[in-house]
Amino acid sequence: MRRIASAALVTAIAASGLVAVAAPSQAATVHPMGCVDAGVHYSFSKAKMVWRPTNIYSPWGRKGFTFSYTTSKTGTWSATGTATVGTEAGVIFAKASTQFSLAIGKTWSHTSSWGVSGTISSLPRGKTQGRTMMYHKAEQFTTKKYTVNHTCSKTTVNWTKTFVAPYKSSDNSTYLWGYQYK
Repeated sequence: MRRIASAALVTAIAASGLVAVAAPSQAATVHPMGCVDAGVHYSFSKAKMVWRPTNIYSPWGRKGFTFSYTTSKTGTWSATGTATVGTEAGVIFAKASTQFSLAIGKTWSHTSSWGVSGTISSLPRGKTQGRTMMYHKAEQFTTKKYTVNHTCSKTTVNWTKTFVAPYKSSDNSTYLWGYQYK
């Protein structure tokens, strides 16, 4: 039926004087019951922007401590949730980037001269010291890996995991300074 419809379409186009050449579709084959191709798939949900600490921070100080911290260093941090998925992480982040229209990845690093100054004006109850910490923008999302059998009659969920992946960008909108206490 599909080939007859394709042949009729080509004939109709040719009869109208238009010239069209089309290769057979390489898109996903849909099962008559509406099922996607057999194989492994990923779905993504619950995306939200979060901030995660980096390896750039000032020295610790007590209440009233005034600091001016500058360093030339490579700021880094790596995605969370990847330990159990191994090399699949690259595929997951590439698909999530497309799904959410964001540039996220497994790691972020940027070398620059970083600087911040301020005063530890107060401390939370039970804390005796504070410091500034640079945070980098990230996307937290849930991924479900599932497999559809060859007849499209059964779907098996392999796992559901939450990942936090850094934005690849290093512009000023992707980092901020905050306080940590101990």
